[in-house]
Amino acid sequence: MSRSIVRSTVAALGLVTLTPAMASAQIASGDWGAISGSVAGMTDYVFRGVSQTTKGPAVQGAIEYTKEVGPVTPYAGLFASNVKFPDTSSRGNLDAKYELDVMAGLRGDVAEKLKWDVGYIRYMYPGTQYPPANSMSLDWAEIGVKLTYDLGFATPVANYFHSPNYSVGGGKGHYFQTGVDVPLPWYDITFSGRIGRLLVANNANLGLPDYTDWNLGIARDFPELLGVNIALTYTDTNVKKNAHLSNNSDSTTGTIDERVYDTTTPRIVLAVTKKF
Repeated sequence: MSRSIVRSTVAALGLVTLTPAMASAQIASGDWGAISGSVAGMTDYVFRGVSQTTKGPAVQGAIEYTKEVGPVTPYAGLFASNVKFPDTSSRGNLDAKYELDVMAGLRGDVAEKLKWDVGYIRYMYPGTQYPPANSMSLDWAEIGVKLTYDLGFATPVANYFHSPNYSVGGGKGHYFQTGVDVPLPWYDITFSGRIGRLLVANNANLGLPDYTDWNLGIARDFPELLGVNIALTYTDTNVKKNAHLSNNSDSTTGTIDERVYDTTTPRIVLAVTKKF
């Protein structure tokens, strides 16, 4: 199995549970549009069930520009985080230290109940030794469709993401996710649950098998604490310790590296987010 395989694996942004969502509060707004942002600190940066910091803490920031155009809102934004990926050819880590994501898309709603979002995300790791044009590059991109429907007592969620070439030569990738957010009747707490499934063509390149991930969490805004949001989330995957890996393109085979497997094991993550 190639030494560049597991390193960033599924490193990426997370417009998922444990990464800070683009803020709804606004830094500035006007006829030209609006700018919003957020900063967050967390005990682990988890993306699709996999730690992007080898179970270490992360500090993240996001900024987004939006402009309403009739019933549709175009947007563009940036997301940044520290990362740390194990190097499977040694006991050390890869030289990737930062993740910078660029995103753009359109969002809107139907009768204020059904909300949709179609967007493009480019995941980049500045300063790494892998050139962006390299087929085994850490950098990669995907397009996604996100849907939510407000039932009042609960909000079901459905997401789909497609990548023509997943990170480190993973080939065509598909990620399906569904879940629900439920406002609880106690202390303004919101419960969330998600389950997702990642499928890629070249598992031996990525260093991970096709797998299922899930998480359960609670979150609450604290106006009395500078308006921060505090979330506590349990996350896990069904990745097995001796998982078999194979490539559809060249029949390469292997097994998951122990250090990569360790990034997929269950954990509880504490995240504190401030929106602007």
